[in-house]
Amino acid sequence: MTSPVNFRFHLEGRGDNPHSLTKQKYSCPGCGEKSFVRYIDRETGRHLADDCGKCDRLNNCGYHYSPRELFRDRPECRPDNERKSLYRERTDWLGKEQGFDGVFDFIPKRILPDELRPVNIHSRFFFWLLGLFDRYTPESPTALRILGDYGLGATTDGRVLFYQIQDRQIRTAKIMDYDKETGHRRGNPSWLHALPSVNKHYPTGFRLQQCLFGTHLLTRYPDKPACVVEAEKTACVMAGIYPGTLWLATGGATVNLNADSLAPLKGRRVIFYPDASPGDKIFKDWQARTALYMPSNASYRVDDSLTGDKILEADKEKGIDLVDIYASGE
Repeated sequence: MTSPVNFRFHLEGRGDNPHSLTKQKYSCPGCGEKSFVRYIDRETGRHLADDCGKCDRLNNCGYHYSPRELFRDRPECRPDNERKSLYRERTDWLGKEQGFDGVFDFIPKRILPDELRPVNIHSRFFFWLLGLFDRYTPESPTALRILGDYGLGATTDGRVLFYQIQDRQIRTAKIMDYDKETGHRRGNPSWLHALPSVNKHYPTGFRLQQCLFGTHLLTRYPDKPACVVEAEKTACVMAGIYPGTLWLATGGATVNLNADSLAPLKGRRVIFYPDASPGDKIFKDWQARTALYMPSNASYRVDDSLTGDKILEADKEKGIDLVDIYASGE
C-alpha cells in the first residue's frame, strides 16, 4: 500500500515536521478539556487559528476543525503562498466506493454490523420515548415516527445511536445511554466511527466531518420550517411535540455551527434555540456563529427565551433546554 501523502498542514507533534514542535495540549473548543491538539503550517512551523485542531477525546468529544474548513470559513487565515495542490486525496488506500469522497470519510452501511444499522427499537432511549408520548404502547405512532425519521439505532447493550446523515451518507453516529424511566443521560458518549468493527476499515485514520443531526430530513420535508437545538434528545422530543416543524441538533454547545453544517439550511426559515447558560454565553456564541456562517438566502433568528431575566439563574447554571420546559418526565 502506498504511504499516505505528507500534507502542508498537520496536527502538532504528528507526522514529518521539520520544525519539530513539541506536542502540546490546549483547551478544546468543543468539550473544554485540555485535550486539544492544534494544526501547524509545515513550512513556517506556526500554528493556525486557535480553534483549528482536533480533540484527543475521540470517543467523548470528537471535535475536529480542519485547515480546509478554516480556510473556507475564514479565507483571511489562508497563507498567501498556500497552493491547492498541497491538498491531495488519499484515494490510494480507500476509494469512494468504500467510504471516501476526497474530503472526509463516511461509513457505508455494508460495513456496519447488522445490530448497529439505523432503525432499531431496542434502546433504553426509545423505551423512554414510548412512555413519554404513548404510554408504552408497542404500536406507538409518535415514537415510531421519531424512530423512522431520525433512523435511531441501538447497540446490543441498549444504548442509542444518533446518526449524522447527509446526502445519504452516514458521517458518524453519537452513541449515548439514557435511563429508560427518567430519560436522564448516563455516562459519556462514544462514536460509531471509533468502534473497532468500523474503524478497522480506515487504516490511516477516520477523517471526521460532522453534520447536524437530522440533516437528511431537509430533503424529505422541503416545506417544513426548521429549528436547531443543541442536544439530539431535545430534537427527538420536540419533533414528537411539534411534528409540523423539522428539528435538528448541533450535538454540542459550539459543535457543528460552521459553514459546512449550516449550508443545507439555505432557503429555509430557521429558529435556533440555544440552551440556557450562565451569562447567556451560549446564546451570544450562537448569535455570532450564525451571523458568520448562515447562508445568505436563509431567514433565521436566535431565540432568546432562555436568556436574561426570563429564567432563573439557577436554571442557567443547570443549562436547561426546551425539553425541560415542554416535556414531562425530565
